[in-house]
Amino acid sequence: MKAFNVFIRSLTHLGRSNFYEKELNYRITKINIVALLLIVLGSIFGLTYWLTSGYLSILIATMLGNVLFALVLYGNKKKKHVAAGVALQVTINLSTLYFGSILSVAVDPIWLTLFLLISCLSFIKVGRAQTYCLMFSAATLLFLEVNRAIHILPPMDFSPEMLSLIYYCTAFTVMTLTSISLVTLVHYNAKLFHTITVRNQQLTDLNQELHASNTRLEQQVKDRTANLEKAVTAKNIYVRELTHELRTPLNAIYSIAQLKLLSGKEKSRSEKKVDEDLFIACRNLQTLINNTQDKCKLDAGNFDEIKKEHVLLYSWITNIVNIYQYFANEKRVKIELEVQESFPDAIVEDSIKLTKIVNNILVNAIKFTRSNTAILLRIYRDDTHWYIAVKDQGAGISPDRMATLFKEFTRTTINFAEGSGLGLNITHHLVRILGGTIKVHSEIDEGTEFVVSLPLVPFAGEIKSATIDIKENNLISFEGKKILVVEDDIMTQRYLSLLLSKRGFSIMHADNGQEALLKAHNHPDAIILDMSLPGKSGKDVLKELKANPALRHIPVIAASADTDETNIDEIMLEGASAYMIKPIDFHILIDVLVKNLLTGAIVKN
Repeated sequence: MKAFNVFIRSLTHLGRSNFYEKELNYRITKINIVALLLIVLGSIFGLTYWLTSGYLSILIATMLGNVLFALVLYGNKKKKHVAAGVALQVTINLSTLYFGSILSVAVDPIWLTLFLLISCLSFIKVGRAQTYCLMFSAATLLFLEVNRAIHILPPMDFSPEMLSLIYYCTAFTVMTLTSISLVTLVHYNAKLFHTITVRNQQLTDLNQELHASNTRLEQQVKDRTANLEKAVTAKNIYVRELTHELRTPLNAIYSIAQLKLLSGKEKSRSEKKVDEDLFIACRNLQTLINNTQDKCKLDAGNFDEIKKEHVLLYSWITNIVNIYQYFANEKRVKIELEVQESFPDAIVEDSIKLTKIVNNILVNAIKFTRSNTAILLRIYRDDTHWYIAVKDQGAGISPDRMATLFKEFTRTTINFAEGSGLGLNITHHLVRILGGTIKVHSEIDEGTEFVVSLPLVPFAGEIKSATIDIKENNLISFEGKKILVVEDDIMTQRYLSLLLSKRGFSIMHADNGQEALLKAHNHPDAIILDMSLPGKSGKDVLKELKANPALRHIPVIAASADTDETNIDEIMLEGASAYMIKPIDFHILIDVLVKNLLTGAIVKN
């Protein structure tokens, strides 16, 4: 008995594999069981009908069906599972078609069709094959109904007793196979529902875990972002405070350097060279400080807003060229300036950002040009744009380096001063902020040209300033003018006073805000006011000066190491005539004093 059970189990498990999904193994077993049952039932009923009726054709048909059902088992064994399912359904359809026709007197086609539909849904996987089998089953039903009417295949003659036997045997076969199909289908659906329920619960649990994990990750990201923002803020505050503190001693050193240059007429060549080196070192340090502050602003995404004003083109660019000629002298390089004759006397632009752009490009050209050559700086225009072109005579830039030219921290050296690697990167950002473009043209061994293109907006108003030609501001004298220097740093006060006294000013000093307000009643022609005073701040002093009807007319030039344009705007709104960023450039200070004290005529460019 045990051997028989093992044999039957082996037949029902033909074609199964541990590598298959449960659904496929279940369908294979169901097809094998139905094929085996049909072989057994077909053999029993075939022999019974033949023995009782004497029709050999019935036995032959049942035996032929058994062979086909055996092929179904063989197909599963050979892993042809789709073909086995289709073969089973086709064999059932053919058997139904034949026996339903010859036994139509005793068998209702509706029973057979119901079984065909259920078996089709049970044995064949949803898809094209199942669709074809359903169509075949529908065609079988149609043929059986037509055959009952016109007898395409005429039914056999049976005795009443034989008809009863056929009726009950057929009913038993159909009910048995239909019940097996329905039970297996319901059982499979129940297992499928259970599997779906379990997997849904697993998915729910997984989603909850993912949600919790995402929540933790989001919180970690928020915490780390907050920590990063705190670190960046702390770094920016540190850099701002550090550069602010550096500007105060630098202001004194820069003033000394400018004094030594101005008093260099009677010095030897070597002494003049020392003075120039000191000036260059101060300018390099100032550039490093400015670029560091600008980089922090760019990283924080709050770079200063554009502040448009009229710029006297020739005096602006000449002042820059004069300053950087000292740098160029180190390599015996001449900076040649060409300004297009049709260029407007004044344009509307952000002078601070514009100056930074030209400064960085000129420094770059001086670094790379060969000694004993010239740098050509051209300013020209077309109908809608104006251009700043700086061409050196260096070794040129290779194509592979051109791709990284405007990236940050690309370092080079110039004599004893090393750059921060930020100049061109910041220049690129500044040009974009002003709505322009910057292009580079370079040839190996021929040199490199940077061309900045900016929208052209000529200044339409009248430009009133001094009768003195700005190109020669070294000749300007303020003899008879009084100026109050309000500065708590003794070195800055001393050397700024020396610079101003060389231009003819009578100097008054104040170390704090209260003293400044008292000495302002001596009616100086101008006041240079430090914003970072002990006690009463420079801003408070400015407010009180502008609130006093007897003092409000005095031009106040604010001086501070603070480069934040929001704070600068606040000081200007309080009534300052100008804002000088430390270290104070004496050429720029003289231009400011000319505009405020020697006004009344058109500037000659």
